[in-house]
This record gives sequence, C-alpha cells and structure tokens, in this order.
Amino acid sequence: MTTQKVNETLTRVGPGTPMGQLLREYWLPVMRSERLAEPGGAPVPVELLGEKYVLFRGADGTVGCFDEACPHRGASLALARNEDCSLRCVYHGWKFHVSGEVLETPSEPEDGGRFASRVKLPHHPVREAGGVIWVWLGGTGREARPFPEFPFTKVPAENIFATIALVDCNWLQGVEADIDSAHVSLLHETEARNGPLKDLLDDTAPRDEIDPQPYGLRYAALRSLSSGDTLARVKPFAMPWYTVVPELPNGDRLWHAWVPVNDHQTIMWYLWWNDDQPVDPAYFSEQFGLDLDHLNPDNIRAGYGPENLWGQDRSAMVDGRSFSGIRGLVLQDVAVQESMGPIVDRTIENPGKSDRGIVRARRFLLDALKAHADGETPPGLGLDVDYGTVRSAAVVVPAGEDWRTAVS
Repeated sequence: MTTQKVNETLTRVGPGTPMGQLLREYWLPVMRSERLAEPGGAPVPVELLGEKYVLFRGADGTVGCFDEACPHRGASLALARNEDCSLRCVYHGWKFHVSGEVLETPSEPEDGGRFASRVKLPHHPVREAGGVIWVWLGGTGREARPFPEFPFTKVPAENIFATIALVDCNWLQGVEADIDSAHVSLLHETEARNGPLKDLLDDTAPRDEIDPQPYGLRYAALRSLSSGDTLARVKPFAMPWYTVVPELPNGDRLWHAWVPVNDHQTIMWYLWWNDDQPVDPAYFSEQFGLDLDHLNPDNIRAGYGPENLWGQDRSAMVDGRSFSGIRGLVLQDVAVQESMGPIVDRTIENPGKSDRGIVRARRFLLDALKAHADGETPPGLGLDVDYGTVRSAAVVVPAGEDWRTAVS
C-alpha cells in the first residue's frame, strides 16, 4: 500500500518539488503545431508543471517559448504584439526576440542597449516534430536533454492524426490507467466486443510480465485464449509519461502522453500514426467515441464531465448496448480517472495481482527520482536511449513459448 508521503512525492509537480524537478529534464509535448499555424499570430498562453508560459510563432515560422510574465513588471506576454520574430509587451513596449534576446526597452533612457543587455528573460528550447510542439523547461542557459525521436516524428504529416483532451486530474492517474491492462476487457468491454479487441474478452485477468528498457519499462499483458494459445499485448512505458498501444489491423498505432498542467490537470495526448499510409480517423472514430463532424482536436472531451456524468446513458447499460454507458474509449478513460478526484488517495487502495504493473511503475518512478537526486542519469535521458524503438505489439504465442521470441 502506498503511503501518503510517497503519494505526495509521485504526484506533486510544481517548482521545487522532487517530481517537478525530474520532469523538467524531459521534453514536453505541449500542443499541436496547427494551434500555432499562423506566423505572426496571437501568442498562446499555456500552464505546464504549475508554471505559466507563452508560445508564439514568429514571422519566419520559428516558435518561441517564454515565461508568460514580462521581466519588466510582470504583465502577461499573452497580450503582447507579435512583431517580426519578437514579442513586444503592450504595457511599456519592451521587445523580446524569439531567441530570448531583449531587443528594446523604450521606457528607459537610451544608453546604447546596455540596460536591455542586462535584462534576463527566461526562455526555453522548442522543437517541432510529428505535428507537435515540444518544449524543454530544464532551465534557461542549460543545454537541453536529447530529443525523444519517436517513430511518428519521421513520417509524413498525413500519416498522423493528433488530438488532445484536457483532463481534470493528476497526471499519474492517467499514466497508471494506461499501464493497467485489465481494464481494457472490462471498462471497454462493449468496444472490445464490437471491434478488433474481442479476443481480450477470453481472459479478463491478464498476467503482466515486465522487462526494463533503456527508455523505461516494457509490459506484456498475457491472456489465455480459448484455443489454448496465449495472446501477448506488449506495451512500452517510456519515461516519463508515454505509452504506445498495439496497432490496429490497418497498421494505425496510438501514442499516449500525460503532461501535467499542474497537480490537478493534465494534457492527455491521443495521437495516431501509421508508418506506411495516411491515417483516416473514420476507421477508429466510433471505437473511440469521436464525433468527427464536431471535433475540437485541442480538447476532444469538451462538453462532458462530472456535471453530466460524462454522458453516461443508463438505459444503454440496462438493455445491453453498453457496459459502461459512456460512449467511446476516450470518455470512458476520462470519466474513471476524473472520478477518482484531483489526486487519488492511494493509501486506501487494495491492489491485487492485476495491479502488479502499476506497483512496478511507481517503484520505477521513485528509483528515477533517487537517481536524479544523486546526480545520476534517470531512465530515458541517456545519450544511448533510442525512442525510435518504443513500439508496441500484439502476438499470439503457442502454448509453452516465450512471448519475447515473437517480439523484436
């Protein structure tokens, strides 16, 4: 059972907290590139790890990330003018280049730029890859850690369909739900029965086998099939919050990330990609409950929450049309995670054998915190880590054989 101290250590992400300091060492996927599509457009404010930032695209297409507060008197740079490749604060006209250089301080006497050169604007490295804007918050003036080049960062834009859901709960609730293999056969029973996951219903109590990897952990959820063979669904957990779901029959894969906005809200990524062909969201939209005609890709759960029980339909539960009464995998996941509260009290849990993977993940995160505190390199941050190997698999293994022989 988890103690209150451990629960606090794992979940609190603000500045100065052990987990917050660790997570700032990793690149954060922050928003879809399309949200900042217009060069010279309005800056977009965003909260990450309990601190406020602003992102903008300069006239040449370069994306910058600053602390939201102007270093002069703290006015929000979300109000700033976007001029050339700079933001100009509307309060006193101070101007900041996308690189973080302070170009002008017009409210100060002219001194050849000496005053401006002494002003420090916290700014942060940005990368665009896979239709995603990524930010590194490890500290202005420090060299960023290696960028995680997941497989989807190297495919054509049409081979990616990226969406976000803003979830009102702690980031670890999302990560643990994604690692939890048993719920797929239960919470998602209706979608599994009517789609490509129906074999998961043969065994609702999978056994987890877990292997350490340079990027984190690799989970194999093993289910006994009616044929006597074993279905192994292999899912990676890559530090600090990534998973990849085994591919659909057409080759589409689903990448998840759980980026903390603060202790009580999370950016949840649902990003599908295909190595070989364009992604057609109509192929999986019904399974995931996506209304493609009215979809807000920057918050695909908009309109559903505890105030309307996430759209739960009790009549559908009674007449057998839906196990959970909630439409689609996305809202089902959001509902159970948010229903636990902003930060679930893990001291009152009763974990069973099916929770072995979650217990292992918690220990893994605690070990990463210790490594970071001791000045060692936590998992996923070494120069030899290849995020291109972070792939999932689903294989049927004959009785008596090891699943590892069938998974490269």
